[in-house]
Amino acid sequence: MTVLTKYLLLGALALSAVNAQDSSSSVDSTPTPSGDESASSPSTSPDTDAAATPVAGNGNASGFQFKETYPADSAKPSPKPEWMQIIANANITDAPVVKANGENGPQQQGDADPYCDWTFTTCTRDTDIVTCPKGQWGITYDDGPTDFSPKLYDYLKETNQKATFFMIGGQVVKYPDYAKRAFDEGHELAMHTWTHSYMTTLSTEQIVAELKWNELAIKEVTGYSPRFFRPPYGDIDDRVRSIAKALGFTPVIWNYDTDDWMVAETPGFQEQWIDGNATQWAAAAANTNEGGISLEHDLYEKTVDAAIRILPTLQKAYKVTTVGQCTGQQSYKEGTAPNNSTSAAPSASSSGVAANGSTQANGEQSKDQEGAASRSMDSRTAIGVAAFIGAVSSYLFI
Repeated sequence: MTVLTKYLLLGALALSAVNAQDSSSSVDSTPTPSGDESASSPSTSPDTDAAATPVAGNGNASGFQFKETYPADSAKPSPKPEWMQIIANANITDAPVVKANGENGPQQQGDADPYCDWTFTTCTRDTDIVTCPKGQWGITYDDGPTDFSPKLYDYLKETNQKATFFMIGGQVVKYPDYAKRAFDEGHELAMHTWTHSYMTTLSTEQIVAELKWNELAIKEVTGYSPRFFRPPYGDIDDRVRSIAKALGFTPVIWNYDTDDWMVAETPGFQEQWIDGNATQWAAAAANTNEGGISLEHDLYEKTVDAAIRILPTLQKAYKVTTVGQCTGQQSYKEGTAPNNSTSAAPSASSSGVAANGSTQANGEQSKDQEGAASRSMDSRTAIGVAAFIGAVSSYLFI
């Protein structure tokens, strides 16, 4: 295919995406970079509110009864007074709350980035976990548990592969049996906040509530308190980091975005592009100086199917583990859970010490892709087209 033909095809696909977006009012999205790990163009994101949650199945067949009365999963929660006492004497960074751009996330304030805001500059601190050592791959799945999660659990059990699941607090309360199963089968449970909100746009009290209610729900189900959390959309700055640190939590970002959510959200997106991303990453493994942490989701059936398809490709090139295993850090505040065993070693071996993310401000990070509710159609269309073009470009020009 000639370069001219590729560009013509790219233009036609972009126009098709615009038309499809204009005719649809059921798909919500947010800005995130596109599928190639080196891409920096905006991308879209799925919804994770009640409207996007699968119809409840047997996620609480056991009739598990929570002792706590939890906030509604769609409302901004309030913290308990004792939680605020934890940070009362902590050194919280005095950064302003970022103004929200309606329902579309943070609104950038100028070009300067004094507070290492990942959303605008992909800046990270040494305290952020961004990648694994060379030869290792931290496999992670966000937004569960859902009714599609057990299908992924089944496959991981069959292949003796352990993974890290960043669970939304409200989803844990809806599907406690699924969360407990993941824990009992040796997976690493981590936090993805209570309502999946943009953290930098929240007050200090709201950030505390988002993290602590999430932690409490997981602890009620498993008996363990997670140490790791992933800010929705990767939206974090120094104020959020300092609050999380005071509460005993470590941020986990990623350096490879599968763009898996696009297969369920973006008209015209082809599943083979997800597989193509994984193939490129595996092929480049020997020539990179670090490993990877990937962003995937157990939110939709199609994203679970994609996860199952690409895992063997990654296993051939990397030692695939949980985030805690590849960084040598404890998964829970109480220590390592007794049922957390090491994954079976795939074909690739690994040597390397624990590696946290280093301070960066570049385009090699991909932005988090999950969902808050009710985006406007105009902004969704513009962002969706940018994401679509980025994904198609990545595929056509390899």
